[in-house]
Amino acid sequence: MNSGMYSAVSGSLSAMHRLDIISNNLANINTPGFKKDKMSFEGLLSGNVNPPVVPQGTTADPILQKDSVYIDYDSGPTTQSSNTLDLALDGDGFFAVTTPEGTAYTRQGNFRTSADGTLVTVDGYPVQGANGAAIRIQGSKVEIDAKGGVSVDGTAAGAISVVDFGKPYNMTKIGSALFIPADQQATPQAGKAQVLQGHLEGSNVDAITEMVQMIETNRYFEACSKVIKGYDDMATKAANDIGKL
Repeated sequence: MNSGMYSAVSGSLSAMHRLDIISNNLANINTPGFKKDKMSFEGLLSGNVNPPVVPQGTTADPILQKDSVYIDYDSGPTTQSSNTLDLALDGDGFFAVTTPEGTAYTRQGNFRTSADGTLVTVDGYPVQGANGAAIRIQGSKVEIDAKGGVSVDGTAAGAISVVDFGKPYNMTKIGSALFIPADQQATPQAGKAQVLQGHLEGSNVDAITEMVQMIETNRYFEACSKVIKGYDDMATKAANDIGKL
């Protein structure tokens, strides 16, 4: 295979991967607390990869594209809501929630109460208070202050845990808006973000930007496809011409 073919194929695969990411971002444009994924590219020589990704030839090694996916942690727009259990964070940090796999972290604050009054996420995961304890809300008037302190009908009912991690964040997604540290030994620290009751943080996906990137990526994919076809046509012509000799 001509070495140039590897570059075109590599570009096509990267474009397909980027289209998947953009599609997922757009699908979650209305998901509260969602953090979009981004993709970066870098070129490298296959001979620098050990073992090489493709067979080395007598000419210069084909240039491949290596892609890297990372999470954009920028805050989404905060809007006011009529639900007293909708919470947003003003500043860096996360809410801690208890999942079957352990503690996870989120900025998705559209909480509700379960049948027994436990404050839970939309997926039913309990929101953690001090020392990881669940928060029970049994009453009519719920007030949550800037530090996460919860009172029900004037009686203290615990405090919502707000935590943060060292920057740059190194988190892994385990759901549309749930994260866990990539380093399992990472220890969360007390967050400094203020809790806003009756507010909700939206997705940080910008529809126009994502659509522009989708168009650019589609055109790039088409260009790579044309290059691949060009090399294929040359190989076919060469084989046919050699067969006539």
